[in-house]
Amino acid sequence: MGLSRVPGRSRLPIVNLVLFLATLGTTLFAGAGQVPLPQGGQSLRGFLAAGLPFAASIVAILLCHELGHYLLARAYRVDTTLPYFIPVPFGVGTLGAVIRIRSAMPSRRAVLDIGSAGPIAGFLVAVPLYAWGLAHSRWIPVDDAALGASNVGSPWALLRAMLRGETLQALAGNIELMGDSLVTWGVGRWVLGPTPPGYDVLVHPVAFAAWIGLFVTTLNLIPIGQLDGGHVLYALLGGRHAQLASRLVSLALLLCGVFLSWNWLLWWLLTRVVVGLRHPPALAEEPLTPGRRAVALLSLLLFAATFVPVPFAL
Repeated sequence: MGLSRVPGRSRLPIVNLVLFLATLGTTLFAGAGQVPLPQGGQSLRGFLAAGLPFAASIVAILLCHELGHYLLARAYRVDTTLPYFIPVPFGVGTLGAVIRIRSAMPSRRAVLDIGSAGPIAGFLVAVPLYAWGLAHSRWIPVDDAALGASNVGSPWALLRAMLRGETLQALAGNIELMGDSLVTWGVGRWVLGPTPPGYDVLVHPVAFAAWIGLFVTTLNLIPIGQLDGGHVLYALLGGRHAQLASRLVSLALLLCGVFLSWNWLLWWLLTRVVVGLRHPPALAEEPLTPGRRAVALLSLLLFAATFVPVPFAL
């Protein structure tokens, strides 16, 4: 429930509940579209059997992420809302979830604890789900064209292909490849071993949901502005130095967008236009203790470990 109350009656989180249920519905449809429906799939039971593994996994990861923020905010008596889920009728069925913080942060320590709790909680749920999903995935043979990287995966790659007169093969197909981070690569090697020549993994819906959850962790931990990573950066460095570091990260994100993947060009634009580079000051600006500095550095290392150079190749 929200922290504020209407005199004489409880204030129920109706909007939060409706959005949560709507997100369950849209992610069920998204999950059911990823696998052939089982026998009797036209029934409600068949639809749930097809869609629930993906929906339950992605909603659980997002819920744990936001509850990490919420519970730590309540512990510091910071006025905040319950999570607002964002359902969409396309893609994976959701654009994530957010909470609204409606009061100033009391200290840099509070900024760190509240900001880092969400990504860490989501990560701890996503990794075992990813391992379980990979263990229930299967190898499929693919041709050489499908295994090759897209030659239009970034502005630089597109320009280079055009200058060389190469055929823009990615525009003619609909191949969608999930890139690897250090974490997903390591879990994949541990669960599946090396990829056999001429094969790729047809991932189980739970593994795909966990991959999305880990990618959401990466996006939130980008150390810019008021993203979770920006909270960590501010808590670690203080306002002036954090803003300077955010500018450097923004430049690095732009370079990733130009040379690695169009995806990062989009996120560079969103962070500059929507998020911004400045972090609002906490009420108390005291530096972190050594233990909290270690937590901040661990959170930034988590960003590096989950960063996917090329998230999708088409």
